[in-house]
Amino acid sequence: IISLTLQAATYFIGSGVGDGAKLWIDIGPVQIQPSEIVKITLVIFLAGYLDDKRDLLGSGWQIGPLTLPPIPYLLPMGLMWAASLLTLVVLNDLGAALLFFGVFLTMLYLASGRPIYVIVGLLTFAIACWAAWRAFARVEVRVQNWLNPWADPVNLGYQQIQSDYALASGGVFGKGFAFGQPWNIPAVHTDYIFSAIGEELGLLGTLAVLTLYFLLATRGFLIALRAREGFVQLLAAGLSTVIAVQTIIIIGGVTRLIPLTGITLPFISYGGSSLISNFAVAGLLLHLSSLPRRA
Repeated sequence: IISLTLQAATYFIGSGVGDGAKLWIDIGPVQIQPSEIVKITLVIFLAGYLDDKRDLLGSGWQIGPLTLPPIPYLLPMGLMWAASLLTLVVLNDLGAALLFFGVFLTMLYLASGRPIYVIVGLLTFAIACWAAWRAFARVEVRVQNWLNPWADPVNLGYQQIQSDYALASGGVFGKGFAFGQPWNIPAVHTDYIFSAIGEELGLLGTLAVLTLYFLLATRGFLIALRAREGFVQLLAAGLSTVIAVQTIIIIGGVTRLIPLTGITLPFISYGGSSLISNFAVAGLLLHLSSLPRRA
């Protein structure tokens, strides 16, 4: 509740960037990004809730091939869908919205074993995003800049164009460590750090970074598979999903697979809240790995 309150408070007292996204709360000289706290507390809540209600996810009332749990147990899941959409529309924070909803759907599937939940969730969220794109000007501007940054190459599209140039100039082997020109991208230390890696280390360097993230997420899911208790399984899987989804979102944004978001590349991008929360995720996974395993 405290975490969600902080996230909601960002709308009223938060600070942001030029595109209208409100991401931080200023406390004196310190900036806190509530979404970095919420992503951990959300996983802990969902792990406990879904483990407790696991048997009810396959019972209840039937709508075609979809079996929905009783309404009182369905409500919290519906609130998660609504919270993800409101994060997109109200705070203009596409990254957090995608992260929250991606983690929610993954954990729901792992707890229920029913892919229909994921399919329905993705369809409804896609429809809601389309409606937000048509209804809200700031969402429409972000999508247009994603589809065609050359429409405004000196303002809105400048960073994306410079990022594309940096990745292209890196080639296979890159220009060499510290031989790139990352300063051409204004937000290279935050949103576009992956572009700097591609420019200096090339395709091979970016593949090496992706491999490290893949190994980290894989080890987390192995911890989940070996755990005895259902709560520990869901918690480890959820924390691993946070790392995986966050990596996919930011790299997808840099390479223009999806609109760029205000989310960080774990353990690499600049940002105190992000670094602390990601190290907390790693610490929790280390602790879970030390718990008793299946025989």
